[in-house]
Amino acid sequence: MDSQFYLKCYAVGLSVASAVGPIFVLTFNRGAWSGFSRGFATAFGAACGDGLLFFLGLLGVLRLLGEYHGTILAMDLIGGLFLISLGLRSFKGRQKYVNDPLLINLPPILTIIKSFFLTIANPLTVLFFMFVGVRILPEDVISLPLRQVAFGSAFVFVGSLTVLSIVALIASHVGQAISERRLRTISHITGVIFLAIGFYFWCDFVVRVFKVFHVI
Repeated sequence: MDSQFYLKCYAVGLSVASAVGPIFVLTFNRGAWSGFSRGFATAFGAACGDGLLFFLGLLGVLRLLGEYHGTILAMDLIGGLFLISLGLRSFKGRQKYVNDPLLINLPPILTIIKSFFLTIANPLTVLFFMFVGVRILPEDVISLPLRQVAFGSAFVFVGSLTVLSIVALIASHVGQAISERRLRTISHITGVIFLAIGFYFWCDFVVRVFKVFHVI
């Protein structure tokens, strides 16, 4: 179970870092304008934030599973709505992202700290990790050792760092900020992924409700 759980955690890190947002574009722009080392510093801070948020989110999920038997149903319903709304937003309008020269030119250690706090400042990210946490847990599991939660969070960190480091590396060779057209294309791809996961949550919700009422 450990290896499958950790692989799923790594995949979560890959997917969350692939979503077009402030950190994705900031990492690209830092790599393009200041070189790979600055882009990597941004990626490292963001990956630390992702790992921490996953750790907190999974602890919250495990507590809810232990106290409330309807947690998975609620998470499927609300999580499906949340992810579908995120997917639809990816198709609307111009993407907003951080493009502040003062932030671009920070020293490496301050870059790590700034990108870390930019990542954890979004409360929706905590909810996202809670919803995903429900799906990666094996069925009927309502508790995990703290060590396993910590290792899972480390794999999320590594997955996030993998994607954002590649973004910084590509940017350092391209040597220019990401174009608006390419940003929209990546955003649309991300939107389709979120929509697919959201509809999966809904389908799972319907199946579980039917099982409760012994329809299937």
